[in-house]
Amino acid sequence: MPTHFTFCRLCSGRCGLEVDVDSETGKVTQIRGDRQHPMTSGYACIKGLQAGELHHSETRLTRALERQPDGSFRQLETEVALDRIALRMGAIRERHGPDAIGTFRGTQHYTNSTAFHMLTAFIRALGTRSRYSTMTIDQSAKWVAEQRLGSWAAGRQRFEDADVWMFVGYNPLLSVLGNNGFTVLNPTRRLKAAKAAGMKVIVVDPRRTETAHFADVHLQLLPGEDPTLMAALLHIILEQGWQDVSFCAEHVDGLDQLRQAVSPFTPAYVSARAGVDEKDLLDAARLFALESRRGIAVSGTGPDMAPRSNLAEHLIEALNVVCGRFIRAGEQVQNPGAMSRSRAVRAEVVAPARSWESGRRSRVRNLGTLYGEKMSGALADEILQPGPGQLRALIVDGGNPVNALPDRPYAIEAMRALDLLVCIDPYLSETAQLADYVLPPTMMLERPDMPLLFEKTAYPVPFTQYTGAVLAPPGPDVVEDWYVFWALAKRLGLELEFDGVPLDMTTAPSTDELLEILARTAPVPLAEVKQHARGRVFSLPAVTVEPPRPERRGNRFQLAPVDVLAELAQVAAEAPDHNAWREQYRFPLRLSVRRSRTVINTSYRQMDFARKRMPGNPLWMHPDDLSAAGIADGSRALLRSAHGELQVTVEADTSMRVGTVAICHGWGGSGGAEDSQSELGVAINNIIPAGDYSEEINGMPWFSAVPVEVLPFP
Repeated sequence: MPTHFTFCRLCSGRCGLEVDVDSETGKVTQIRGDRQHPMTSGYACIKGLQAGELHHSETRLTRALERQPDGSFRQLETEVALDRIALRMGAIRERHGPDAIGTFRGTQHYTNSTAFHMLTAFIRALGTRSRYSTMTIDQSAKWVAEQRLGSWAAGRQRFEDADVWMFVGYNPLLSVLGNNGFTVLNPTRRLKAAKAAGMKVIVVDPRRTETAHFADVHLQLLPGEDPTLMAALLHIILEQGWQDVSFCAEHVDGLDQLRQAVSPFTPAYVSARAGVDEKDLLDAARLFALESRRGIAVSGTGPDMAPRSNLAEHLIEALNVVCGRFIRAGEQVQNPGAMSRSRAVRAEVVAPARSWESGRRSRVRNLGTLYGEKMSGALADEILQPGPGQLRALIVDGGNPVNALPDRPYAIEAMRALDLLVCIDPYLSETAQLADYVLPPTMMLERPDMPLLFEKTAYPVPFTQYTGAVLAPPGPDVVEDWYVFWALAKRLGLELEFDGVPLDMTTAPSTDELLEILARTAPVPLAEVKQHARGRVFSLPAVTVEPPRPERRGNRFQLAPVDVLAELAQVAAEAPDHNAWREQYRFPLRLSVRRSRTVINTSYRQMDFARKRMPGNPLWMHPDDLSAAGIADGSRALLRSAHGELQVTVEADTSMRVGTVAICHGWGGSGGAEDSQSELGVAINNIIPAGDYSEEINGMPWFSAVPVEVLPFP
């Protein structure tokens, strides 16, 4: 029974694994965290440790599926399915143009290095501008903030040598989602070690999360009040003169305008409005700006899925800017990237781009694009609204938009209205149940791979790892995700350039050949990486941050764009207490979204290991709120918003603050318009409107801070 060393690719944690495989059956018998792994030291979450069930589940697809006229599915060979898909795609492209064909990158797509680059090549060759992803349905506010404020080419300060860290609506000890500053490699051990070394931790979250247990200051605000709280912290810092004066003088515009704009957000005002203690606000500002010199504020999906998410992210990053929390000229780059092309790193501002104001506008809701992507919040509108540019075909890889988009019945209607819906998915997700074709891909233990995406931000040092396939695919019709795009391009007569290298379009490459292309300019040869089964921290030439280029010295952060100031003024004009909020919306509670250890967004809810620990997605409430509503812990209840109502199971949770409720987003049963009360839980997006509650720039729906009430089940 051989043991294989590999790494998990279910999320951005990339934990090292030891996998035992029965040599007779070819199936996984046990998975353990690799204690000798240089980065994760034996840590792995429940999902990675149970990956054997994911691969060998009876519900896994091993044949391609084609929808029949009566709505049922028929199995067929994958190559035959690709022939028929290409024929229909070609007809749509010829009649309506390439923009009538869209692509959707799901969460699982981003953990597949070769698929990510092959889809990029396919999009370019096809010529479509209809690109969508999960990024614009949960964290696109980060892109908006970067393009309004600007960014720092050398990057923000690192967790490894920080003396303070602020987590805003971000609970990495449970979600294990990183790439935004905190390294999620054995995250609890990493945070404990940092605390033992003297790091101070500030947590901004409506719930006393797992991460908040380590907080020196926990600002347990009401959901949706992130902009007011961040404005208060900036108010205190600028009023006290705790900003980095020299950095601001050299690199920042709009400091005085921002100071004026946040002047109404006094600690007393924000305390009344956000429900936090004035002293805690002052302590957090002092700890972050005065008593510490290294460390940043980072956010997760919490503020990005709530109202005024773009403003919240702008102010979070403004904290880092006014305190000058960036890597400066003369400092060493700790991870130049073992597999990344060597480049100069410079201490200079990357000027704001505001890309949504230039280029092509959406034909619905007048939305622009961010880094070439259209806004997923308007995807259903793009399908259902007729006219030139209407989206008629969609390829979904590694995602489940039906359970991610707002107004799920509307999203289901849109998916059914497509001329062609293709899903690359190992299971019949809610979206795949509506597809014309479902193509079964290999899963992580069945493909060679490397952690290439975000390697500089995912690892604090130049670490990398190669893994070969540990298992054989469960049948000849199970193909790699990248092969689907290559095979469709071949049938459509397209020429692909994979990471800039033209591909042979007569004979398919191997995955290893594609990895060789991606690694061709790396400072560490792939052959050397393959010699270290557990991965290795490689010794690379030192890289020192260089001064700015002369032509970039005039670039400056823009703290106070006109639209940011206008939105701040709107917030300041609102009534400063929760009672006024209740009166405005006519609902007493604020709903927020929450994550679970056993699932990733919409994936793996149906697995036995997940169902044993969390058979559905309950509505968590503080016991005092349950008592006030006359609802017993564990009983059924009605969750009602202005957009509709759901039957939920309530669960008492003392980590919640009074006046708030929380539920996991992305759940829900079949792709039908009516959800059954099954082990797949309830779809919270059934009561989230698609357009009424959303942001202007990026069409981001409000999934958090939604006004709701909870009533006893009749």
